[in-house]
Amino acid sequence: MVRVRFAHFSDTHLGFRQYGLYEREMDFYRAFEKTIAKIAEERPDFVLHCGDLFDAPKPPPRALWVAQRSFAKLKETGIPVSAITGNHDMLFRRGSMPPQVLYKDMGVRMLTEEEPFLMHKDIFIGGVPYHSKHYSESLRESLRVLSSKASKHAKSIIMIHQATDRHMPKAFELEISEIPKNFSYYAMGHLHARITESFGKGKIVYPGPAELWSLNEYEDYKRKGRGFTLVDLDGNVPEVQHVNIEPERELIRETVNAGAAEAKIRQLREEFQKMRKKPLLYLDVKEGGFDKSGLHELITAKLSDHVLSFRVSYVTEQDRPDRARIERSFDLPQINEILKELLHDEKHAKLAGMLFRSLSAGNEEQASKEAESFYKSMGGGT
Repeated sequence: MVRVRFAHFSDTHLGFRQYGLYEREMDFYRAFEKTIAKIAEERPDFVLHCGDLFDAPKPPPRALWVAQRSFAKLKETGIPVSAITGNHDMLFRRGSMPPQVLYKDMGVRMLTEEEPFLMHKDIFIGGVPYHSKHYSESLRESLRVLSSKASKHAKSIIMIHQATDRHMPKAFELEISEIPKNFSYYAMGHLHARITESFGKGKIVYPGPAELWSLNEYEDYKRKGRGFTLVDLDGNVPEVQHVNIEPERELIRETVNAGAAEAKIRQLREEFQKMRKKPLLYLDVKEGGFDKSGLHELITAKLSDHVLSFRVSYVTEQDRPDRARIERSFDLPQINEILKELLHDEKHAKLAGMLFRSLSAGNEEQASKEAESFYKSMGGGT
């Protein structure tokens, strides 16, 4: 058998404008381009992208252009790409096509329900587009069919964009026991964390996105890094190597005691002045007796010129459990999907999501700016 080495990445969310900031949208483009450049440098036999290439099924023109230019570079080096759709980049309408189909001439092969697998030499590659929990039976059937076909081949890969009960117990679409165990490698997407585990006769891997999509990803990034995965299928068990892509700017989370806030803010300002790019700052202010208005004014006066954006959470001993719950939940990817279902309008759901995140972080000013910007873009007044 000829040695096969491939790259696996996912959840690049091109077009995502975090907190309504143009600079953050550009950060995601640069992270994607750096990932593609590094993959091309490694010269794998092929590339797998496991969903959420874009942040929305109708991405902005720049997002489409960045993807086209990047995939064209891979094609120039003779590296084909196989892809599936995630929940962010698919239209939930019968007969609709995801934006990835635009890149067929750039060597991107979409695995769909109609064409769910391909062969690379003697490697079987199957793929399943994202399924919501309402269509779990259809998902299970697709996995059973692909498992049957893969059983005829010594080496096989399955591409899945889903959360499992093992990895996201409170918001999963697929039970880990429902995944067939006869694949050599499980190329996963959807969870923004770096996870590598033995499963069946191979390994199940979530590579985690190169750029930080929410505050919830911070701890995983600090411990494990982010980027893409290089996989060697030569042995009996896949050999997995994680390749880190440094984020475009620092995301910093600090806890500040209210009584020592001024000294801490002065220290942070000195650190930020040395940074190549303005960071994103999250401050958890704890202990009681603080003046929220005065402290917010102090942070604005001392740090606003040195950070791209800041969020402040005020935590007392009494409300800390509730605050912790809010901080864990306000940036979960599922919120966007819930709002879409409730509002039946993608644009207003996106606005509602931005407002929810800003207000959950106690940033009324940012929420006001986001609402004003949205209604201006819709042709309304101020």
